Amino acid sequence: MIELGSRPALTALVGALLDAWPEHRRYVERSFESRPADTLDVSEDVSGLILALSKRLPGGLTSLCADYRYLCDVIVMPEEIYFRRHGRYRLSSFADANRECYANPPMMNRYMNGLLLSNVFWDNHARVFSYFARDYLGSLPAGASLLEIGPGHGLFLFFAARRADRGAVTGWDISETSVANTREALRAMALDGAVDLAVRDWFAPDNGDTEQFDAIVLSEILEHLEDPVGALRLAHRRLKPGGTVFVNVPANSPAPDHIYLVNSPEHAAALAVEAGFEIVDSAAFPMTGATLDRARKQKLAISCVVVGRRPSR
Repeated sequence: MIELGSRPALTALVGALLDAWPEHRRYVERSFESRPADTLDVSEDVSGLILALSKRLPGGLTSLCADYRYLCDVIVMPEEIYFRRHGRYRLSSFADANRECYANPPMMNRYMNGLLLSNVFWDNHARVFSYFARDYLGSLPAGASLLEIGPGHGLFLFFAARRADRGAVTGWDISETSVANTREALRAMALDGAVDLAVRDWFAPDNGDTEQFDAIVLSEILEHLEDPVGALRLAHRRLKPGGTVFVNVPANSPAPDHIYLVNSPEHAAALAVEAGFEIVDSAAFPMTGATLDRARKQKLAISCVVVGRRPSR
């Protein structure tokens, strides 16, 4: 039995998925059975955003649920089998990931739609959102400016932009199409104009641009890069002294566009230290149905959160 309390958006989303994929019930039950009430509240917020987004997508919520199943069965499962057999990700270069994934728009569209629902149905993803919305954003000073790299559907930007005491909220992505999709998503969330979105290559020379931010978000970015420490060093440079970076990177989480293998929460923190950050906080959220100890021993997926500070001097 799935107990969700008085959370109508979450209840509607769970009902739609189980109608489309009843065999997934036991997994969904495990995902929610130990989820704290405050995390369920954030999942309710995320569910409401997903329902709003679904109204603007071809096929609506039914199509989203089908794409989530496609993510689990067709996209992730073969990569998981490869990882279990070889102990490494199948691909190791951006060029390969680009050829197989990013240059395949129909596949990427379904992939991204499936990941959208994973933010509710995968317990580790849901707990990352709760940590970001409650712990990380709550730690920022009033008026803090925030930049997210690769904002996707804009869910992190939503939580940042709705803060009453926020400063400027900005999102950068290398793809014009991605920026357009983020802008449309924020419009569906009733945040049109609240976020400054721009097409920017994170690794391009800054050409004298010295803009800095109080907070930078790199969520599920590093595993797609050949040089994650280089990306973190750029974040270090773009932060004001005393500013913080929020990193969310999965360990032991195979996918067709994951090319850099983080093998533990400690490995994730070490990348930030190598880039010059002081570690302020960290958290590790194992995949649905696993304890952290079991996930470590069996190399199961763990969402690793690292908050690093650029030293003030």
